Amino acid sequence: MTKINVLDASVFNLISAGEVVERPASVVKELVENSIDAGATSISVEIKDGGISSILIVDNGCGIDKDNMRLAFLPHATSKLAKAEDLDNIATLGFRGEALASVSAVAQVTMTSKTADDEVGNFITLSAGKVVEEGKRAIAQSTSILVENLFFNTPVRKKFLKKPKQEEANVTAIMIQLALANPEIKFRYTVDNKTVFQTNGGLEEAVYAVYNNEIANGLLPFDATYDNYRVYGYTGNASIAKHNRNYQTIIINGRVITNQTVSTAVSQAYGNRLMTRTFPVFVINIVMPFDEVDVNVHPTKTDVRFADTHKVFSCVYKAILSTLTAQEQNLVLGKTNTEINIQNVSNEKPAKQTVISQNAETASVKSQYERGTSIATDNEKDKTIEALFNGDKNLENDKYQALIAKQKKVVEELKFNKDLPKVHSKVSDSMGASIVGLYDSKPKNTVNLTQKKQEVIQESSLLKMIDEQLDQEFKVVGQIFNTYLIVETGGLVYFIDQHACHERLIYDRLLDDVNSNNVGVQYMLVPFILDCNNTQYEYISAIQENLKTLGFDIEEFGGLSFKVNSVPHLLNDINLAIFFDELFAERQSALSLKNADLIRDKLAQKACKSAIKAGAQLDNEQIKTLLGSMKNGIPLQCPHGRPAVLSYSRRDFDKLFKRII
Repeated sequence: MTKINVLDASVFNLISAGEVVERPASVVKELVENSIDAGATSISVEIKDGGISSILIVDNGCGIDKDNMRLAFLPHATSKLAKAEDLDNIATLGFRGEALASVSAVAQVTMTSKTADDEVGNFITLSAGKVVEEGKRAIAQSTSILVENLFFNTPVRKKFLKKPKQEEANVTAIMIQLALANPEIKFRYTVDNKTVFQTNGGLEEAVYAVYNNEIANGLLPFDATYDNYRVYGYTGNASIAKHNRNYQTIIINGRVITNQTVSTAVSQAYGNRLMTRTFPVFVINIVMPFDEVDVNVHPTKTDVRFADTHKVFSCVYKAILSTLTAQEQNLVLGKTNTEINIQNVSNEKPAKQTVISQNAETASVKSQYERGTSIATDNEKDKTIEALFNGDKNLENDKYQALIAKQKKVVEELKFNKDLPKVHSKVSDSMGASIVGLYDSKPKNTVNLTQKKQEVIQESSLLKMIDEQLDQEFKVVGQIFNTYLIVETGGLVYFIDQHACHERLIYDRLLDDVNSNNVGVQYMLVPFILDCNNTQYEYISAIQENLKTLGFDIEEFGGLSFKVNSVPHLLNDINLAIFFDELFAERQSALSLKNADLIRDKLAQKACKSAIKAGAQLDNEQIKTLLGSMKNGIPLQCPHGRPAVLSYSRRDFDKLFKRII
């Protein structure tokens, strides 16, 4: 029988170090969390060569006295736990006792500290886990830990470290998460003597400090409470989605973690709002009872276990979904008193949230003409206005006759009164289009504004009424590349992806049918047999009623099998094998989702196949018909998350052509 050896402390410390200290970022995380637990309100972190050469952490916490300095570096020594019961209600971060011992086992470490009761500070230096020097040092109340030559005594482990720049990136990622998780603490992070970021208190300030303006400006705040759970933070709009998860931060009771339940909840809430293979940016802070989360399930404390996983999923899902839903508004062309959120494409740095107002004030008609800016309406509107003046038989009713009479009166006043008041009135962009279109159409009884050079036309309620009746509040410029539509209104030019726009329109209509339980049923000539394992069988049984509501006639077929007799008519060409495989992959969250969410991807595929394709040539009337069919406005995204609309202002074009520097 092989002899059992009791390992020496120098050996098992190295084993513990392998669990806790993987790279410089691990050291930074452990030591900063110790500073946070010490009550620090200000923490400075400095690294050199990616943290391989040195890591210096200084905090203004409570400090540690001389008698406890040696104890702090002993294995399984901690100030955060006293008895086994304390593991059930952990409220601190760095409770694992081997952290300092593990770090000192593979590096040269110097700790300097002074408490409020000490007259002078003390220091201790260790190398490979052994004390080499200790004594007194004159410092203010604080604690500093200097870690040098990481893995100097374990060359094999040091060989597997990445290049300094990559290790630096790992440390930076950890520091960003720690700053976001503890916004009340002032952080200063320095790399090779250059300050990377500095925070001064507050979550919003921390977000702007650690992220660039593009990301920070695209984040949406949220704060929701469900029973004894609070979920708050920021989540990003589709325009700042990334191709990796590096910009995702999950915080549980102040602890930065990586957790599949929370990540899945966020992904489900975004659904098809993001493009394929992109990930949302978010900072999610969950505050919950300490006895409902177990943080002692991972050596580096990077994951936790929840007592009620379903509840955590549900809270996060609802908080994110409600935030995204509230932010989503379609683009309504030419409507007044409507504000929409849309990314304004510009070379300028965006404001915290770009808001385009459809009732923006315009300059006077004279200034428009001096700039050479024509807002002439389309031919159809001209014909309709001319029909009003000429008494077109199709328009002869009491309502329009009244309009004609009033309009003639206004025209006569404009024609014969040469002393119009020179008042700079403020008119909406859509109103300006109506006024200019009225005179550009040159009806018999009107005057030509370009000839008379009228400086101002007062806002007329009659013209506004005509504008509303005609419902021609935007100008179709045309189509380019047989793919993109160009529309002008409200001082902006919109470039619209015809396929993405029409695809979303169809998708929304299909989704409405599902949400209103108005889905037809298509019975199958040959039923589909679904064979399940135990877990899958329980899952299908749990959502069976939801599936039936959608149009899936599904029943037990003996053993662990089900028989599917019908499918939703909307999805008559669905591949059931793939559909159920996808459902099984998402079974953790399906009980929390609406019926529509279960088939959302399939509806998106259906809409994509039915929509106008890129390359289809449309004339102005077809474009107008397409846009006019969108009673709720033009969607800003397709079902797959691609942008459907981009907007440019006159100022943007002036900057492109260097009219504005």
